[in-house]
Amino acid sequence: MAERPVSNRRRNYARGAVVEAADAHENPWSETPAASERTADVWSDTYTDGPSAYEEYADVPSPRHSRDDVSTIGRPSHEFHDAYDTADTATDDVPADEDDDVPADEALLDDDARSDEARHMTDLYADDPVDGAGAAYAPRAYTGGGRKDVYIERPHTRVQDSSRYHETAPDEAYYYDERYPEAADDEDPDAFPAFFHHSVGTFGEYNLLARLYLEMRQMLSFTLTSVSLLLLGNLAFASYFNPLRKSPPKARCDPEFERRITGERLSERVEYYAAFWGYRCEEYEITTREGWILKAHRISDPRRPGGRGYPVILQHGILCNSLFFFTNEERSLGFWLVDQGFDVWSTNIRSNFGAGHTRFSRWDPRFWAWSVMELAYDLVDVVDFVLDTTGHKQVAYVGHSQGTGSMFLALSHGKYPELGHKLSSFTALGPAVFPGPSLRRLPFRLMQLFQSRFAWSFVFGVRDFFPIIEVGRAVLPSFAFGHLAFLVFAYLFDFHDHNWVDRLKPKIFRATGVSTSSELLYFYMRSFVGRGCLFDPRVPTPWFPRAFPPLTIVYGTTDYLVLGKPLVDRLLRYERNVEIVHILELQGYEHMDMVLGVDAFKIVFPRIKDTIVRTMDPEDVPTKVLPD
Repeated sequence: MAERPVSNRRRNYARGAVVEAADAHENPWSETPAASERTADVWSDTYTDGPSAYEEYADVPSPRHSRDDVSTIGRPSHEFHDAYDTADTATDDVPADEDDDVPADEALLDDDARSDEARHMTDLYADDPVDGAGAAYAPRAYTGGGRKDVYIERPHTRVQDSSRYHETAPDEAYYYDERYPEAADDEDPDAFPAFFHHSVGTFGEYNLLARLYLEMRQMLSFTLTSVSLLLLGNLAFASYFNPLRKSPPKARCDPEFERRITGERLSERVEYYAAFWGYRCEEYEITTREGWILKAHRISDPRRPGGRGYPVILQHGILCNSLFFFTNEERSLGFWLVDQGFDVWSTNIRSNFGAGHTRFSRWDPRFWAWSVMELAYDLVDVVDFVLDTTGHKQVAYVGHSQGTGSMFLALSHGKYPELGHKLSSFTALGPAVFPGPSLRRLPFRLMQLFQSRFAWSFVFGVRDFFPIIEVGRAVLPSFAFGHLAFLVFAYLFDFHDHNWVDRLKPKIFRATGVSTSSELLYFYMRSFVGRGCLFDPRVPTPWFPRAFPPLTIVYGTTDYLVLGKPLVDRLLRYERNVEIVHILELQGYEHMDMVLGVDAFKIVFPRIKDTIVRTMDPEDVPTKVLPD
């Protein structure tokens, strides 16, 4: 049978246009100095209390934009939410602020936050990350951290329609381990007090003797991890098909979308899915200053006149690659952004898609000797490469999970805060700053017993983590590998498939479980999970400088892998330098649902677009003529 043309395959389910609010404000800055000349005193006015202060904030543009954008820059998030009523979302009315007598300099911090540093060592969220009611925040009310310019949006989700979505509140959902030493850099203790310093392993000269010794240890590690993964697969299979297991009911999805047959193959190539749905995909190699060669996929629509749009970087999470943003057919985030007119760059970390190095081979342990801090270094080179290739002055950044944690690190004090001047916005999906309760259960609790690097490398090796995964990917049929990977991930991270389309699971998890560094997992188990935070929440000074780009945070109430509310609380109480565009709390959403959920393209994606459009500089045009 002749194959149908690509254009007939594409059915644009993803076009959920944002309803733009009318320009309700005149430009009050027409005869004032340029935005860059304003001082911090102007920003202190935006945080005074009372309804009048919020109206004043609505007219104050960000210093990174021109005065002509006042109506969209200052547009409150609840106006956007009310405007976008075509996406089956609903919220309550915003109550008026009754506190009219709080001094302006006290608006950022309440009494509890100013009292002492112990505020963030208490168990604030023991019942919060999975409790839809959320005692810490009332729906659509002013936040409790003192800032009057930020709302937490709680739109209606398809999971809520199932009425009985499963939520089991874990004990000690938020914690911080005081037994860990004070966070400090070895060379300069005052340079970066918030991040726990983690040094990667060193291997010296990789000579013949060292290679023989290493290969013997790697064979032992391969045997131990293969047996462990086999046992884990059996436990996952038994757990998923346990007749006594309580599973949440399925979220409602469009019957036509769920039952249709597209003719797609289960592929590991971004180029295949882009061509299948009628897009153009270009692969780039980004050589970092440390010699790693990263793969990046640039997606565009060849039928759109006028060339490419504003650049957007999509950065995946751990155990994933750039394909993660293109596995949901035309409802994929990457394709959706292209349909909205953006120039989409889906980038990869070290080791993905056969990434290389200018000096080391993939068999060299030095190729795998990196952690999350090194990934933060790479983001600087990635952003510079995209800006140099596109000719723009700024780029929008959208990260998921680890892709958010590495960017938070890169933008923090003492690292690369100047990177914030190159980002028009930062959207954090499932931000990986506070670990969730899943990482403190079996089998992760056993992994945390290997505190020394020698013990860890004895079991998990010094190259890629669980290399048997790549063997299974090469040997097993794609359909079987995808289902098996889903069972293992669901068991490890408390995932459910109640908010996904069933027929897409093999394709999604065919692209999940890719090889990553054993050293990276060592950092997460020893420092991130063991300590309870990527930074030090006891530090009362801000983690982030004034150069931090406008931020949107999206997190789910049933995300057991990482916690979003402790981060939101920290931002509202201490991070005065962070300009927040949206805070989106999704009822019943898990860690991957903000990208793969059945209604993510209606609820989450428009907020991402709104963040990009509201923060981008309309005068930021390419500085050189670029080919389409």
